[in-house]
Amino acid sequence: MSKRQKLIEKLKNAKYADFEDIHLLLTQLGFTWRSNGTSHYTYTKAPYVIGIVKRSGKPVKRVYLENLKDLLEKMGL
Repeated sequence: MSKRQKLIEKLKNAKYADFEDIHLLLTQLGFTWRSNGTSHYTYTKAPYVIGIVKRSGKPVKRVYLENLKDLLEKMGL
């Protein structure tokens, strides 16, 4: 199993996740990101768009993790 696949499985089964893990996975999947100097990051890869808020020193909120899980399901991963 590749590192990317292990990370996908880790995030799909997680109750909490670090922003760095989510950022790494999305960039590995070919998403581009932008942030206007704030904690709000938007990742895009046509036709998919997902927003994640980075919380300094804290895990990503559950709602964003659930959005990521839904996105991975839509992508067939």
